[in-house]
Amino acid sequence: MCKCTVKNEKKSSFVTVKNSWRLRALFRIEKLIREVDQDSRAKRMGICGNTIFVKVKKTDPTNILYEPQLRCKDRVCPVCNAYRASILSRKVEELGKDMVNPHLLTVTANDQNRFSLKTAFQCYKASMRLLKREKTWWKKYIRGGVEHVEVTYNEGTGWHVHSHMLVDLAIDRKVENMCLTDNGYFLDPLKKDLEHVLMKVGLGTISDIRPVTEGYGKEISKYSMKFGLDIEDDRLKEIIVDMKGKRMVSKFGNCFGRKKEDDTSSEDMEELTPEEEDQYETLGTIEEVVHLSFQKSGVNSKLVKYALEAVRIGLIEIVSNEMVIRKSQEAFLNVDLVTT
Repeated sequence: MCKCTVKNEKKSSFVTVKNSWRLRALFRIEKLIREVDQDSRAKRMGICGNTIFVKVKKTDPTNILYEPQLRCKDRVCPVCNAYRASILSRKVEELGKDMVNPHLLTVTANDQNRFSLKTAFQCYKASMRLLKREKTWWKKYIRGGVEHVEVTYNEGTGWHVHSHMLVDLAIDRKVENMCLTDNGYFLDPLKKDLEHVLMKVGLGTISDIRPVTEGYGKEISKYSMKFGLDIEDDRLKEIIVDMKGKRMVSKFGNCFGRKKEDDTSSEDMEELTPEEEDQYETLGTIEEVVHLSFQKSGVNSKLVKYALEAVRIGLIEIVSNEMVIRKSQEAFLNVDLVTT
């Protein structure tokens, strides 16, 4: 483990800020990267997240970012993934506002080729390309959208690759998997046709389509935040090797190539543009905000919500005496806890 990644605990008479479960996960992944002989990559990850700044949107103080000063941008970095999910959530919501009929769509791989991640991912991407060229369903019903690919592993069934998408349906009604008729619930005709097309292009028929509800940006982005976590070491090594450089987020149709939303230097929707960056002000590092939140005079209710949110998403842990805990809880009741 890179020595510069290990922070000394900063103590005061009020609070102690410690490494969180997310940073401990980063150290574990760094170690596994070294075990597959990718030392330079491990070194970059080792320093990532060493200093994380709290940024607040100038026009909306509930809209916050926890941005690392130095980012490795690695696909399996837990700190970068937390930041990536926050950015993705906002940009998915922006895309959705311009859609005529936004829906959430989930598409899965079939049950073949699941015991090699490299093969499973290649087969899935090939089938998805066929699906997006399909004229009888995709070209007919999908104007455009954004896709996030998720990869999970099950000991019994192997690797499971699937996509969570926000799509703009080119029809004038809402679509659910099942529709209610006078004779009861039946599979929606559009969903039934989708299953036929999925089988035709080599994808699994298990899918889900439904209208968007509040928070659909977070619904899609949350899969970025948990990527590579809660998986055993041998499987995680496969992800480290086989998923390096793979595109997990992409736009298509009328959402592709939109100005100010493309990041040509890295994966789409992964970072703020310079124009968007100017909309935020920096309050300081997480540790600085934590210590400003807890003073002799009491708890700063305007700042404590940012400290507690950093705890909630796993960027830090706070060890404090009983009085500080009680005061922070009282202050917390007076503010709305923001989510990223």
